[in-house]
Amino acid sequence: MQILFDTDCLIQALENLADSAVLNLYRQKRCKGWVASTAVAAILQGAGDSKREGDLQTLLRSLAVLTPTAHDIDLALGHEQPFAVALASRLIKVNGLDAVVTLSPEKFSGLSVSALTPAQLQEKLDAPPPVNEVRLLDITASYHQILNAVEKEIAATIRSGQFILGAKVSQMEERMASYCQTKYAVGVSSGTDALLMALMALEVGPGDEVITTPYTFFATAGSIIRVGAKPVFVDINDVTFNIKPEHVERCITPQTKAIIPVHLYGQCSDMDVILRLAEKNNLRVIEDSAQAIGSEYKGKSAGSMGDMGCFSFFPTKNLGGFGDGGLVTTNSEEFYKRLQALRVHGATRKYYHKISGGNFRLDAIQADVVSAKLNFLEDWTEQRRQNAQTYNQLFKDAAMTPFVQLPPEVFPRHVYNQYVLRVGNRRDELKTFLEENRIGCEIYYPIPLHLQECFKSLGYKSGDFPESEKAAQETLALPISHEVDRRQQEYVVATVRRFFLGE
Repeated sequence: MQILFDTDCLIQALENLADSAVLNLYRQKRCKGWVASTAVAAILQGAGDSKREGDLQTLLRSLAVLTPTAHDIDLALGHEQPFAVALASRLIKVNGLDAVVTLSPEKFSGLSVSALTPAQLQEKLDAPPPVNEVRLLDITASYHQILNAVEKEIAATIRSGQFILGAKVSQMEERMASYCQTKYAVGVSSGTDALLMALMALEVGPGDEVITTPYTFFATAGSIIRVGAKPVFVDINDVTFNIKPEHVERCITPQTKAIIPVHLYGQCSDMDVILRLAEKNNLRVIEDSAQAIGSEYKGKSAGSMGDMGCFSFFPTKNLGGFGDGGLVTTNSEEFYKRLQALRVHGATRKYYHKISGGNFRLDAIQADVVSAKLNFLEDWTEQRRQNAQTYNQLFKDAAMTPFVQLPPEVFPRHVYNQYVLRVGNRRDELKTFLEENRIGCEIYYPIPLHLQECFKSLGYKSGDFPESEKAAQETLALPISHEVDRRQQEYVVATVRRFFLGE
């Protein structure tokens, strides 16, 4: 539950920070607390003691500070209600908070907000309402954790006027290279452009072939087509949904230039075999790690094993920005310098172009967001992993394993960008049933790439890759993000059980 603390409530809390009942609820992580920045002066004045400034600093460090926009303030000033009340109501609405906690709930009467006393908040948390909705993604649910850091960095960027590349992007690249266990990282405009740039850096082009999987997001094969090369598909493993390494060798020809294994859903492909084949045949390897930030294969990070690794900062990813963005990692200084040039139209210095590149630059504001979120990524990843284990146990306890195939962790550590079940030929029925019960779910991916209309010229047909086609027909992703709690997971599993057993 996300709450906004009213001024009067915080003035009272300052009298005894250690034993404040409502703050203790927040400290126990039973709710998420916010305070409006515009309330700070009023809190200090209400406390009536300049020595309380240190206590107020302590208080604000334990809460998330919410800064109204100029538009929020303008609307509150024009409201018939007192400014502080109107502004609190506005902040609750636009930021998706659940309630305001106040000593005087009556002053919010007539407004479309829930106003609770500290005692009422305690009662509400002690007797939570039954779960009746679980979103597949709830991107804004973690804003309370990152908002202060993001606002600080974005404000600095706006004031600097350096919006594209620059120091902020360089700092983020250094941190990401360290996190991914690589020497270098290059921030780019999207995950798709990361793949495109990696292929360009390898000088893959017309007449070349690139081996990859047909069961993935379109960008993997689409990027190969965009450089003029030919994607050559290899079927997937029926358990991990990743490319089948033992099938790769039979597809290698004199025209083969590279292999792109996809670490699908957050679990690494079986890289040892792929890397051996690449070395044996003098091929390059690009890891499509768009869904696998933080994933590992035998102790090695996704994106650190091949010649280059490609990541996406799309907002729905485990580490997402506030828009499009991406990253290419490498241990090669040669590729690093080429990637840096490629993202600025192939220029090594302004207006001097040795190669032809593109506009693949990353915005500094996206680097701000990624840097702020990176501080929380490990905790979020562990929560996703715990959620996966909880799902696994709940499905087993509910006797659902004859009906659903659970996603195994074949190569620790799986980061569960998605938690994907295989549910057989009733997949579409189950999806409809879950949606009717307000449970978010998604099909990744309903049509494998070799059957996409735009790839007809490649000559593939239905039946060529049976495991990919079967996965496209039978799999369904459930809510798995770190914001999902156990009660929500219990509701999801109970609903799945009700679908199969009618209970």
